[in-house]
Amino acid sequence: MKIQKNGYALPVGSDLIEILTKEIQASGKNGNGGLYINFRDPKYSPEAGGFHPVEVMVSGTGIIQYITDFAYVGYPPELVKELDFDFSVGIFQHMGREFPIGDNHSFFCLWQCNFCAYYSMGAFSVTVEAVL
Repeated sequence: MKIQKNGYALPVGSDLIEILTKEIQASGKNGNGGLYINFRDPKYSPEAGGFHPVEVMVSGTGIIQYITDFAYVGYPPELVKELDFDFSVGIFQHMGREFPIGDNHSFFCLWQCNFCAYYSMGAFSVTVEAVL
């Protein structure tokens, strides 16, 4: 699967595209119906902290539909969406509040840079699943 590089409301960088492409190729899945790519820190917990779980959904045509970053909140702790960059509908969500996706250019760039750095550090276990 070839992931689309342009046409997003936010600047999706080549490093992120390379990470997604590498993980899709390693999975051996063709992705005709789309794929979920999940990045998990096996040690992440409410007590110890760690790297937030991230899910990326890529359509069968190679378009990134959304990128969601999860975090534990509340007591008892519950894993919830903290950040959601939903390219398919043009919305950015932070803890349930919605904003136009284009208003978060700098924030997305910072998040993306950090995510790519954490990935390069080997912080994540990655799984790729077909969209049913």
